[in-house]
Amino acid sequence: MSNPQSEAAAIFAAYPRWRLINEPISVDPLDGLQRDTALLKEVAAGKRGATARIWENPQSLVVTRRETRFPSFKNAQAQLSQEGWPVLVRESGGTAVPHEPGIIHFSLMFRQDKLFQFSMDAVYEALCEPLQMALTSLGLIPGYGEVKGSYCDGKYNLVVDGLKITGTAQRIIGAKKSDDGVQRSAVMAQSMLMVESDPVAGTDVVNRFYHLAGSDRVFDPAVSTSVQHRMGERAADLAPGELTLLVRERLAEAFAQLAERG
Repeated sequence: MSNPQSEAAAIFAAYPRWRLINEPISVDPLDGLQRDTALLKEVAAGKRGATARIWENPQSLVVTRRETRFPSFKNAQAQLSQEGWPVLVRESGGTAVPHEPGIIHFSLMFRQDKLFQFSMDAVYEALCEPLQMALTSLGLIPGYGEVKGSYCDGKYNLVVDGLKITGTAQRIIGAKKSDDGVQRSAVMAQSMLMVESDPVAGTDVVNRFYHLAGSDRVFDPAVSTSVQHRMGERAADLAPGELTLLVRERLAEAFAQLAERG
């Protein structure tokens, strides 16, 4: 049986020149969302090396392409847009998720020499290790686990005190065969870390989307949390936005350490 942690280290070691893109919050949420796809295509084409991206988006709700087939999707999209929650569509799977200032997105993307050079577990481990290091540096104790009742649930959620604080997703696309005839691929792993966002309000928006779209899906607002909530009084003296900047800094530092170690 493979060891995901050693495989995760092998992912960092396989690419000697990782590049970190640490972006300010996007002006247009669609641009922020599509930037990951554009970068992944550049990686797949060999125009860009292994890349990590830290980013935030303005307030919006991001759904999957499958969810656009709900009977009242268009009505839900129009209604939520009027309420200040434009509904965007992403290519990866999962469920609807909120984007807003105070939610940090971290994406990892790299090209593989064959279709499945690294296991999905190893890719998730590589994605989550810098996040765990950043959270640990703030005095939190993150771990992996499914959280029943949470939106976009999966075994590679990051969980603090039994509550979901990070969701993850993964996507792989094929790359054109090179002159050597090898069929390569590119992987993108994505995460969203709730820092200063309100997990209850975010879940309420997700539930409202499903209700308006004609779906009976309902998620529990009590099973998610944020860095701000878990830090409690330790974050009380920080001005709005300061904790998010601090987490960005710690995440960038953790990623740099892993990339250098690799």
